[in-house]
Amino acid sequence: MATAELLIPILKPILPYIPLLPTPVLSLFPSLLLHLTTHPAPSSTSFVSASTTHPLHAPLLFTILSIPVIYTLGLISGNVSWVDRLWPFYTPFCTGLLVIWVFVNDEGAVYGHNIPRVGLMWGLQLLWSMRLLSHALKRDFYNLKSEDYRYTVFRSLVPRPIFSLVHIFVIAIAQPILLFSLSLPIYAIMSLPPSELASISRYGISFGFISPYLPARYRSSAPGGTVVLNLADLIVALLAIGCLIMECKADSQMYDFQSTKHKLIKTLPKDKLVHPPQPQPQPQPSPTQSKSKLPQLTVYPPSHHPGFPTKGIWRLSRHPNFASEQLFWVTQALFVVAGSDSSGVTRRGDACVWAPCFALSILFCASTFLTEWITSRKFPVYRSYRRLVGQFLPQETFWIWLVGSITGYRKKHLEIVYGPMEQIDMQKRKKGQ
Repeated sequence: MATAELLIPILKPILPYIPLLPTPVLSLFPSLLLHLTTHPAPSSTSFVSASTTHPLHAPLLFTILSIPVIYTLGLISGNVSWVDRLWPFYTPFCTGLLVIWVFVNDEGAVYGHNIPRVGLMWGLQLLWSMRLLSHALKRDFYNLKSEDYRYTVFRSLVPRPIFSLVHIFVIAIAQPILLFSLSLPIYAIMSLPPSELASISRYGISFGFISPYLPARYRSSAPGGTVVLNLADLIVALLAIGCLIMECKADSQMYDFQSTKHKLIKTLPKDKLVHPPQPQPQPQPSPTQSKSKLPQLTVYPPSHHPGFPTKGIWRLSRHPNFASEQLFWVTQALFVVAGSDSSGVTRRGDACVWAPCFALSILFCASTFLTEWITSRKFPVYRSYRRLVGQFLPQETFWIWLVGSITGYRKKHLEIVYGPMEQIDMQKRKKGQ
């Protein structure tokens, strides 16, 4: 009774907003409770196949259960990178739970016409997963003692209570919810009725062509002439594959650059390495910050000036891998546009289709801000590099070039960033002659 009296004042302001929550969230626990109390032998399979189970119930339940596990592992180990290790698997797994619902639940039979597009989107997610997993394994990211260096630096910058709040709300809660939400465009496509599919018939594949390859219960979900894949799907799929290729290229180039740089740092004499000058004035750490844990000036071999990649794709974007990652998830939303008419997109709302990829971009922007702050402390030349190259997209670089050319500051920063390497290249050419 005393507990209820304490909780009522806290919950009372929230109660009017509860009906605004999405239907799957509101119905999850009543549906689960009903199943556990009425089914003679409740199990995960019987829950997914129950008539009261929404397609999003299983992914939601997985996310709700994963949050305390991720947080507890971080507390026990003192390492908060547990959610990062789940990134390659989390969203494809949530999508897989949606697909399982379609094949296990009797209600899924009415969505047979959307299986081809769902399969295409899920296939691209699995390619994305394999790419990210391969890169993570190459970097030894599944070593349980390793932690993302940004967490380590951020921990040294803020008081412990602040980091604890970030651990709870940003790392343990927000990121699993974000990864779950990235599967929502597939749900939006999966639940489209035939009448709301895009009516582009030219260069499209009809349901009549696909249906013989589907189980019998799905063959009557739409008329045979319904277009289930069209030219727009092909274009979006090619864009998604292009993003994955760019990510592979950027990650590979960065890995090779850093590997050879650190190998040379270990083998070259100290007097053969470049020691960046101390920038003036040097910001002093606050009383809550440990100076020894803050990023320090870092030496590098002359062949790797200015300590980070600046050539090729890195001359167009400071973070081509991050840009490609964000654009890949935009393509998942574009499949909804390609596959449905305007009423289909509107009925599901922008939140379901576009909010996940934009939420991911917000996370990347915050993460990139910290990454660039760390890099600029290690390599002061990075400040000049930022005056030459855009953060993500080549369009940013164009505007920076235009402003720099008009104001005249571009020449100075070009000399700082690229001048030493041009001298080395010139010396190599002279030796080769």
